[in-house]
Amino acid sequence: METIAFIPARSGSSRLKNKNILLINKKPLIFWTLKTAIELNIFDNIIFSSDSKRYYDLLIKSLKKSNLSTKKITFDLRSTEQAGQKKKIFDYIKYDLIKKFKFSKKDLIVQMLPTSPLRTKNTVKLVIDLSKKTKKNVFTVSKYDFHISFALILKNNKWKALFNNSPLKNGKTQSQDQKEFLRPNPVANCLWVKNIKKSTKSIYEQALAFKTNSIESIDIDNKSDFLIVKSMMENG
Repeated sequence: METIAFIPARSGSSRLKNKNILLINKKPLIFWTLKTAIELNIFDNIIFSSDSKRYYDLLIKSLKKSNLSTKKITFDLRSTEQAGQKKKIFDYIKYDLIKKFKFSKKDLIVQMLPTSPLRTKNTVKLVIDLSKKTKKNVFTVSKYDFHISFALILKNNKWKALFNNSPLKNGKTQSQDQKEFLRPNPVANCLWVKNIKKSTKSIYEQALAFKTNSIESIDIDNKSDFLIVKSMMENG
Protein backbone atom coordinates (compact mmCIF):
# COMPACT_ATOMS: atom_id res chain seq x y z
CA MET A 1 0.00 0.00 0.00
CA GLU A 2 1.26 3.46 -0.92
CA THR A 3 0.05 6.91 0.07
CA ILE A 4 0.21 9.23 -2.93
CA ALA A 5 -0.21 13.00 -2.97
CA PHE A 6 -1.94 14.22 -6.12
CA ILE A 7 -1.65 17.95 -6.81
CA PRO A 8 -3.28 19.10 -10.07
CA ALA A 9 -2.66 22.57 -11.53
CA ARG A 10 -3.83 23.26 -15.06
CA SER A 11 -2.59 26.35 -16.89
CA GLY A 12 -5.97 27.60 -18.05
CA SER A 13 -7.96 29.77 -15.63
CA SER A 14 -10.91 31.83 -16.79
CA ARG A 15 -11.43 34.05 -13.74
CA LEU A 16 -7.81 34.69 -12.74
CA LYS A 17 -5.21 34.16 -15.45
CA ASN A 18 -2.33 31.85 -14.52
CA LYS A 19 -3.44 31.88 -10.88
CA ASN A 20 -1.50 28.72 -10.06
CA ILE A 21 1.83 30.48 -10.64
CA LEU A 22 1.01 33.93 -9.23
CA LEU A 23 3.62 34.92 -6.66
CA ILE A 24 3.16 34.90 -2.91
CA ASN A 25 6.29 35.65 -0.89
CA LYS A 26 8.22 35.45 -4.18
CA LYS A 27 7.08 31.86 -4.72
CA PRO A 28 4.47 30.58 -7.23
CA LEU A 29 1.17 29.54 -5.68
CA ILE A 30 1.80 25.86 -6.52
CA PHE A 31 4.95 25.93 -4.38
CA TRP A 32 3.04 26.16 -1.09
CA THR A 33 0.99 22.98 -1.50
CA LEU A 34 4.04 21.03 -2.68
CA LYS A 35 6.00 22.38 0.29
CA THR A 36 3.32 21.05 2.65
CA ALA A 37 3.32 17.64 0.96
CA ILE A 38 7.11 17.36 1.10
CA GLU A 39 7.42 18.49 4.72
CA LEU A 40 4.73 16.06 5.89
CA ASN A 41 7.12 13.25 4.96
CA ILE A 42 4.30 10.68 4.80
CA PHE A 43 3.88 10.33 1.04
CA ASP A 44 5.52 7.58 -0.99
CA ASN A 45 5.04 9.61 -4.14
CA ILE A 46 4.01 13.20 -4.87
CA ILE A 47 2.40 13.65 -8.28
CA PHE A 48 2.32 17.15 -9.69
CA SER A 49 -0.15 17.09 -12.58
CA SER A 50 -0.37 19.84 -15.17
CA ASP A 51 -0.70 20.53 -18.89
CA SER A 52 2.23 22.95 -18.60
CA LYS A 53 5.90 21.93 -18.51
CA ARG A 54 6.65 25.56 -17.66
CA TYR A 55 4.63 25.24 -14.45
CA TYR A 56 6.62 22.16 -13.49
CA ASP A 57 9.95 23.85 -14.21
CA LEU A 58 8.97 26.89 -12.11
CA LEU A 59 7.89 24.59 -9.29
CA ILE A 60 11.12 22.58 -9.21
CA LYS A 61 13.23 25.74 -9.40
CA SER A 62 11.39 27.33 -6.45
CA LEU A 63 11.58 24.13 -4.35
CA LYS A 64 15.32 23.77 -4.92
CA LYS A 65 15.88 27.43 -4.02
CA SER A 66 14.18 26.69 -0.70
CA ASN A 67 16.32 23.57 -0.15
CA LEU A 68 13.31 21.26 -0.33
CA SER A 69 13.83 17.74 -1.65
CA THR A 70 12.27 17.00 -5.05
CA LYS A 71 13.20 13.30 -5.19
CA LYS A 72 9.64 12.06 -4.54
CA ILE A 73 8.00 14.40 -7.05
CA THR A 74 6.71 12.89 -10.29
CA PHE A 75 5.52 15.12 -13.11
CA ASP A 76 2.27 14.04 -14.75
CA LEU A 77 1.99 15.90 -18.06
CA ARG A 78 -1.68 16.07 -19.05
CA SER A 79 -2.93 16.64 -22.57
CA THR A 80 -4.94 19.76 -23.44
CA GLU A 81 -8.07 17.60 -23.46
CA GLN A 82 -7.30 16.06 -20.09
CA ALA A 83 -6.80 19.51 -18.55
CA GLY A 84 -9.76 21.20 -20.24
CA GLN A 85 -12.35 23.24 -18.35
CA LYS A 86 -14.99 20.56 -18.91
CA LYS A 87 -12.78 17.75 -17.58
CA LYS A 88 -13.43 17.11 -13.89
CA ILE A 89 -10.42 16.22 -11.77
CA PHE A 90 -12.23 13.17 -10.39
CA ASP A 91 -12.91 11.87 -13.91
CA TYR A 92 -9.23 12.29 -14.75
CA ILE A 93 -8.26 10.31 -11.65
CA LYS A 94 -10.80 7.59 -12.41
CA TYR A 95 -10.21 7.14 -16.13
CA ASP A 96 -6.59 8.24 -16.66
CA LEU A 97 -4.38 8.66 -13.60
CA ILE A 98 -4.94 5.23 -12.01
CA LYS A 99 -4.14 3.42 -15.28
CA LYS A 100 -1.21 5.67 -16.15
CA PHE A 101 0.58 5.05 -12.87
CA LYS A 102 -0.70 1.49 -12.39
CA PHE A 103 -1.92 2.12 -8.87
CA SER A 104 -2.77 -0.83 -6.65
CA LYS A 105 -6.28 -1.30 -5.25
CA LYS A 106 -4.69 -0.83 -1.82
CA ASP A 107 -3.24 2.60 -2.62
CA LEU A 108 -4.55 5.85 -1.14
CA ILE A 109 -4.64 9.01 -3.29
CA VAL A 110 -4.65 12.30 -1.38
CA GLN A 111 -5.80 15.14 -3.61
CA MET A 112 -4.76 18.67 -2.59
CA LEU A 113 -5.49 21.67 -4.79
CA PRO A 114 -2.89 24.47 -4.87
CA THR A 115 -5.66 27.06 -4.52
CA SER A 116 -5.81 26.36 -0.77
CA PRO A 117 -2.28 27.26 0.35
CA LEU A 118 -3.31 28.02 3.95
CA ARG A 119 -3.95 24.35 4.83
CA THR A 120 -1.94 23.10 7.79
CA LYS A 121 0.18 19.96 7.87
CA ASN A 122 -1.66 18.83 10.99
CA THR A 123 -5.04 18.97 9.25
CA VAL A 124 -3.80 16.96 6.27
CA LYS A 125 -2.34 14.37 8.63
CA LEU A 126 -5.59 14.09 10.60
CA VAL A 127 -7.62 13.64 7.39
CA ILE A 128 -5.27 10.88 6.20
CA ASP A 129 -5.32 9.20 9.63
CA LEU A 130 -9.14 9.14 9.58
CA SER A 131 -9.18 7.67 6.08
CA LYS A 132 -6.66 4.97 6.98
CA LYS A 133 -8.43 4.12 10.22
CA THR A 134 -11.87 3.77 8.62
CA LYS A 135 -10.74 2.62 5.14
CA LYS A 136 -13.21 5.15 3.74
CA ASN A 137 -12.82 8.07 1.40
CA VAL A 138 -12.69 11.40 3.26
CA PHE A 139 -13.26 14.94 2.01
CA THR A 140 -12.80 18.22 3.87
CA VAL A 141 -15.60 20.68 4.59
CA SER A 142 -15.95 24.10 6.21
CA LYS A 143 -18.65 26.61 7.12
CA TYR A 144 -20.12 28.94 4.55
CA ASP A 145 -18.79 32.48 4.98
CA PHE A 146 -22.33 33.75 5.47
CA HIS A 147 -25.54 32.03 6.61
CA ILE A 148 -27.16 30.55 3.49
CA SER A 149 -30.55 30.70 5.20
CA PHE A 150 -30.58 34.34 4.00
CA ALA A 151 -30.20 33.25 0.34
CA LEU A 152 -32.47 34.93 -2.19
CA ILE A 153 -32.86 35.40 -5.91
CA LEU A 154 -33.30 38.82 -7.48
CA LYS A 155 -35.05 39.98 -10.65
CA ASN A 156 -35.87 43.59 -11.51
CA ASN A 157 -35.16 44.56 -7.89
CA LYS A 158 -37.79 42.08 -6.67
CA TRP A 159 -36.50 39.32 -4.41
CA LYS A 160 -37.64 35.83 -3.50
CA ALA A 161 -36.32 33.83 -0.56
CA LEU A 162 -34.93 30.40 -1.42
CA PHE A 163 -36.06 28.81 1.84
CA ASN A 164 -39.59 28.64 3.21
CA ASN A 165 -38.38 29.36 6.75
CA SER A 166 -36.11 32.21 5.62
CA PRO A 167 -35.16 34.74 8.33
CA LEU A 168 -36.07 37.37 5.74
CA LYS A 169 -39.66 36.24 6.29
CA ASN A 170 -39.81 35.09 9.91
CA GLY A 171 -37.66 37.89 11.33
CA LYS A 172 -35.24 35.57 13.15
CA THR A 173 -32.17 37.34 11.80
CA GLN A 174 -29.75 36.86 14.72
CA SER A 175 -26.73 34.64 14.01
CA GLN A 176 -27.51 32.27 16.88
CA ASP A 177 -30.88 31.50 15.28
CA GLN A 178 -29.30 30.16 12.08
CA LYS A 179 -28.34 26.57 11.34
CA GLU A 180 -24.74 25.84 10.42
CA PHE A 181 -24.33 24.81 6.80
CA LEU A 182 -21.10 23.34 5.44
CA ARG A 183 -19.49 23.15 2.00
CA PRO A 184 -16.74 20.97 0.51
CA ASN A 185 -13.31 22.58 0.23
CA PRO A 186 -10.07 21.51 -1.52
CA VAL A 187 -7.84 21.22 1.57
CA ALA A 188 -7.43 17.41 1.33
CA ASN A 189 -9.53 14.66 -0.25
CA CYS A 190 -8.58 11.04 0.43
CA LEU A 191 -9.53 8.49 -2.24
CA TRP A 192 -8.91 4.77 -1.92
CA VAL A 193 -8.30 3.26 -5.35
CA LYS A 194 -10.45 0.25 -4.39
CA ASN A 195 -13.39 2.63 -3.77
CA ILE A 196 -13.20 4.23 -7.22
CA LYS A 197 -15.42 2.21 -9.51
CA LYS A 198 -16.82 2.98 -12.96
CA SER A 199 -20.19 3.71 -11.35
CA THR A 200 -18.69 6.15 -8.82
CA LYS A 201 -19.79 9.65 -9.79
CA SER A 202 -17.92 11.81 -7.28
CA ILE A 203 -15.41 11.78 -4.43
CA TYR A 204 -18.29 12.40 -2.02
CA GLU A 205 -20.09 9.10 -2.59
CA GLN A 206 -20.16 7.07 0.64
CA ALA A 207 -17.32 9.22 1.98
CA LEU A 208 -16.77 10.74 5.41
CA ALA A 209 -16.51 14.52 5.90
CA PHE A 210 -13.81 16.19 7.99
CA LYS A 211 -14.41 19.76 9.17
CA THR A 212 -11.58 22.29 8.79
CA ASN A 213 -11.40 25.88 10.00
CA SER A 214 -12.43 28.81 7.82
CA ILE A 215 -8.93 30.23 7.32
CA GLU A 216 -7.18 27.15 5.94
CA SER A 217 -10.19 26.37 3.76
CA ILE A 218 -9.97 29.60 1.75
CA ASP A 219 -10.02 28.64 -1.92
CA ILE A 220 -8.49 31.09 -4.41
CA ASP A 221 -10.96 31.48 -7.26
CA ASN A 222 -10.64 35.13 -8.24
CA LYS A 223 -8.45 38.20 -7.77
CA SER A 224 -10.06 39.20 -4.47
CA ASP A 225 -9.41 35.74 -2.99
CA PHE A 226 -5.81 35.89 -4.16
CA LEU A 227 -5.16 39.34 -2.69
CA ILE A 228 -6.63 38.26 0.67
CA VAL A 229 -4.48 35.12 0.85
CA LYS A 230 -1.40 36.99 -0.39
CA SER A 231 -1.83 39.62 2.31
CA MET A 232 -2.36 37.00 5.03
CA MET A 233 0.71 34.99 4.03
CA GLU A 234 3.04 37.91 3.47
CA ASN A 235 2.06 39.46 6.79
CA GLY A 236 2.44 36.27 8.76
